[in-house]
Amino acid sequence: MATYTGLQSGRAIHGTDCCGNTWRDSNQVTPPAALTTSDDLVLLSVPAGMRLETLRFRAGDFDTGTTLTANIGYRTRLPVGSATNLTYFAAASTALQASTLTAWQELVFAPVKFDEPVDIVLIPAANATGVSGTPSIYVQGEAAVVGIS
Repeated sequence: MATYTGLQSGRAIHGTDCCGNTWRDSNQVTPPAALTTSDDLVLLSVPAGMRLETLRFRAGDFDTGTTLTANIGYRTRLPVGSATNLTYFAAASTALQASTLTAWQELVFAPVKFDEPVDIVLIPAANATGVSGTPSIYVQGEAAVVGIS
């Protein structure tokens, strides 16, 4: 299985407003080949103690045909963690088949609190027909810092 990550994985975690109670981060992931069901894209890493409230992406065309579907969810970063739901944000989404870099896709979901660090992941549910060039997916997330319970 190929795992693709972006630059966000190496940055330090920090608050973003004057009171330090909001977390916001972004990432860009560029897989080198057409996506298959054995791939896994780490879109964003979210630290523990966050209530994720906003998640959006924009992307190039990841499929020259219309076969690519993808699940977007989260999974724990801990070896014995339990926070995993691989279809929480989207199940069998067709958004990457003919995406354009000009339109942000807002994912609609009930805010979710993470008591352990998680990765937001995109896992293809069906292979892409092919890909032209090397498209990227850009991701932005925002969360309230609520602590661990």
